[in-house]
Amino acid sequence: MKLLAKSWILGVACWAMGTAALAQANWPNRPVKLVVPYGPGSSPDVIARIISEKLAPRLGQPVIIENRVGAGGNTGTGAVAKAAGDGYTFVISTNGPLVYNTVLYKKLSYDPFTELRPVVLAGGQVTRASTP
Repeated sequence: MKLLAKSWILGVACWAMGTAALAQANWPNRPVKLVVPYGPGSSPDVIARIISEKLAPRLGQPVIIENRVGAGGNTGTGAVAKAAGDGYTFVISTNGPLVYNTVLYKKLSYDPFTELRPVVLAGGQVTRASTP
């Protein structure tokens, strides 16, 4: 778990520093928000809190976690899709609101394929097949 957590933190930190240098020389000059479309204590919430704890000192700004729960992750994901594209609002999500919900719901308030951009893969699920 520790190695995986360090990989997530390193990936986000590298991205944030690289993007900041390319986009705005003084980024960030205010707090950064990570929206989690699931409840406190969920896997995405834990990942966001691990990332924010290590990323804030590197950025020199607070990284605020905002849990926006509802509609299978659509509420928080939709809020980020509609947020200003200024580099201060991110979503820590799963396949649900980004892939599955596009076929499970007749209409979403956002289009994950055009209104959101992937930044970093922050985790994965490892399964082990065993044979008798």
